[in-house]
Amino acid sequence: MATRNTAPDPVRARILEAARDRRLGLKALSLRLGRNPSYLQQFIARGTPRRLPEDLRQALAGLLGLPEAALRADATPLPAPTGLRLPLYREGEDRLLPAAPPARRLAAEGFVPAEPGMVAVMLAEPRGLLQPRHLLLCDPGQPARAGDVVLVVEAGAILGLGVMQPGPRERIGWIEEGAAREASRETARPWRVVAARLA
Repeated sequence: MATRNTAPDPVRARILEAARDRRLGLKALSLRLGRNPSYLQQFIARGTPRRLPEDLRQALAGLLGLPEAALRADATPLPAPTGLRLPLYREGEDRLLPAAPPARRLAAEGFVPAEPGMVAVMLAEPRGLLQPRHLLLCDPGQPARAGDVVLVVEAGAILGLGVMQPGPRERIGWIEEGAAREASRETARPWRVVAARLA
């Protein structure tokens, strides 16, 4: 049986790595997407289909806890250490303050892509498909929009992590583990999640 050149492209490599990090099989993910059990296996190993349809890409990104852009062919590479150093906040140990440095700076972590003003947050407990020790690259300075993966921060602590939903100006709405959640913009802030990886 002839097969295509199966050198994994970046999108397929991201899917495999994220599924492995979360201990999810391709068969289970395919079924959760409403496809046949071998759909993702064929996509990764045989290149069929060539690209994921947009609705499947968005759904798969949600299941894997990745920004949707990470599963586009033109996406930037997975986060990797670089010379750029960022403040690192550890959930439960330092308060996550969007406008001030942490009370105790424990470490710094490099990410790609990263720009000044971004911060890294290390999770201490499972949140959806993400596990403790996952590092999130967040951009508190950029407005989050509907469809973005956001870390919702309130009173210096993580209130939630999910996909931001459209809603009234005074409320932040997001979907977390299939449930709708919301918070007041007076006390909570959505930090846009740019990338994630296991530390």
